[in-house]
Amino acid sequence: MRDNPGILHDIRTIRDIESTLVEAEAYVEQLKNYKFSVTTHKDGQFTVSASDMAKMGDLVSTLQKSSQAMEAAINYLRDIMAYDETTRMFSRRYIFHLLEKELYRAKRYSSKFTIMALELDGLSAAVSTPDEDSLVAEAAREIRRFVRESDSPGRTGPRAFLIILPETEVKGAKILADRIRVAIDRDYQTSQGPVRQTLSGAIIDGADPALDDMAAMLYTIDQRLHEARRQGPNVVIA
Repeated sequence: MRDNPGILHDIRTIRDIESTLVEAEAYVEQLKNYKFSVTTHKDGQFTVSASDMAKMGDLVSTLQKSSQAMEAAINYLRDIMAYDETTRMFSRRYIFHLLEKELYRAKRYSSKFTIMALELDGLSAAVSTPDEDSLVAEAAREIRRFVRESDSPGRTGPRAFLIILPETEVKGAKILADRIRVAIDRDYQTSQGPVRQTLSGAIIDGADPALDDMAAMLYTIDQRLHEARRQGPNVVIA
């Protein structure tokens, strides 16, 4: 486990979630126990004792702390749901969520976007799981070097990635994908010795009228990536 920072990160995150939820629950219990005494006068005015005023101040403070604890727990949960620890990219679920939003935005505002679907070419059966995880992490690091702030990279499979490129033409996306492909094409050190790693991919035009919903989009991504693997290895098609 010492060699797997992803597992340790998840354990710490889950522990932090549990801690903040327990803290929030304690604040809620405090709120249930707050009682105030208000005296109403004939003229419609009311008075509150100094001790009850102090309780009200404590109530406001407790509400703030409870809100902060719940917000922290939600942020921890969002971190687990949205990110893939090995690649430090968006998770499969979250990148597809972003893709659906981008598809909706493109249809509504007639905007352009391009999808880059990438997959590491087949590894030797002799490569161990830790080595494969390391190779995937190295490939992801190379991909992150090339993407812009406005781009959204995610991991969609054991060795597969998807990058959403807003306001990008197919030609520009193809140039970027080839740069990534060239950067990844080299030998990597593993416990079994050096391993050659390459990548294949496909560029999909998000503005294609045929891609009018997520079902059509995901089907096209799968088919285009399959075609890239058929033509590969070490090739990007557009």
